Amino acid sequence: MFVAGRLVGKIQPRYLIAAGAVIIALSMYALTNVYGDLGFWFMARSRMLFAAGIPLMFIPITAASYDGIPPDKTGQASALINAARNTGGSIGISLINNVLWRREQFHRNMLVDQALPSSVQYQDTLQHMTNYFVGQGSPLIEAQQQALAWVGQQVQLQASFFAYMDAFWVLTLLALAAVPLALSLRKVRLGGSAPAGH
Repeated sequence: MFVAGRLVGKIQPRYLIAAGAVIIALSMYALTNVYGDLGFWFMARSRMLFAAGIPLMFIPITAASYDGIPPDKTGQASALINAARNTGGSIGISLINNVLWRREQFHRNMLVDQALPSSVQYQDTLQHMTNYFVGQGSPLIEAQQQALAWVGQQVQLQASFFAYMDAFWVLTLLALAAVPLALSLRKVRLGGSAPAGH
């Protein structure tokens, strides 16, 4: 944030916003490879990359938003900026929740269609898991029910992972879409005093 704050006075905000959007897009793209056995450092690297891009977007957006605003109007400008930020955040959360829900349903249906009880792979998996639960001390009938429940859980888990991959793809594309929008911003006066609003 300190670096972004210093850069705002020397580089046009539109270029910093575009750079931040590209960095955020890269972090979201990395998360399209999410799966169950991810280690700590994979998530930490993605989060650090994301954290590097956010200040490059929000600090220059704030600086560009106050450019040309008379000092006596900064309070009103601050209220409008906060309202726009809150509205945009709500729309983004709703959009991603909708993507997650719809894509999870889609992937669950696709996986259920492929988990045919008549297929050899399905029967082998079911038999293997039934034997596993019998080995854990369950009676045969209960072990068969546990094996079926396990298969259902795996389908749900995989559908969730695929849905999150799709959501991160959407976030990647949205971040990339912000690049041309940022570059279309007008030039601002550099080196001016910091806005009084917050």
